[in-house]
Amino acid sequence: MKEKGEQLHTGHRSRMRERLLTAGPETMATHELVEMLLYYTNPRKNTNEQAHRLLQEYGSLSLLMEADPADLMHRAKVNEQTAVFFPLVRELLRRYDGERWKPRKVIGSSDEAGAYAVFLLSHEKQECFYLIGLDVQNRLIGSVLIAKGTINEAHVYTRTLVEAALKLNAKSILLAHNHPGGSLVPTQSDVETTVQIIKIMNMMDIFVADHIIVAGGEYLSMADKGLVRNLEEMN
Repeated sequence: MKEKGEQLHTGHRSRMRERLLTAGPETMATHELVEMLLYYTNPRKNTNEQAHRLLQEYGSLSLLMEADPADLMHRAKVNEQTAVFFPLVRELLRRYDGERWKPRKVIGSSDEAGAYAVFLLSHEKQECFYLIGLDVQNRLIGSVLIAKGTINEAHVYTRTLVEAALKLNAKSILLAHNHPGGSLVPTQSDVETTVQIIKIMNMMDIFVADHIIVAGGEYLSMADKGLVRNLEEMN
């Protein structure tokens, strides 16, 4: 026979599942969703307290999802199944997002460009610089990682940029890089690099549509700020 505490615990899980099915997951608090995820790696344990502790320990859901399995086991004292589960969910979500950006998807606005840049860069802990190729109808051809640097900078090589644009046969390009420090403000180097790249690309009859800066899950469009001006736009 089940002990009284175990019966109450089983009943709680059933009520939580029923609530999710009837009201929808969007109505539930973050700690409740984490609690329910933990059901699958802790079949008999009350996971409510553990969910609260994990979120408190890491400070946010995003930092929890990005945690290394070894750190989870050492720092949060979770079992191996739980430590593996979070990066598994994270990678599935990343691939889910990736399938939304299949080649030939139109990227016709700074919002769409920003969303794609966030997909490419929001998980990076070092500064990275991407060239994103578009065809004549602004459809996505593909993206190329141009440089990956330290936490503070990535060195952008002109020759690599040119080769990437030609390989993609891009009619226009988007530039994107991240600021791991968290600031969305373009640096003087960002502005000067953008101007230099525009000059080179325009000489090859390639239009630079935007330069997106990503910090965490947010982005800034340098085009929206008037910092991306092609030669044809200056005449």
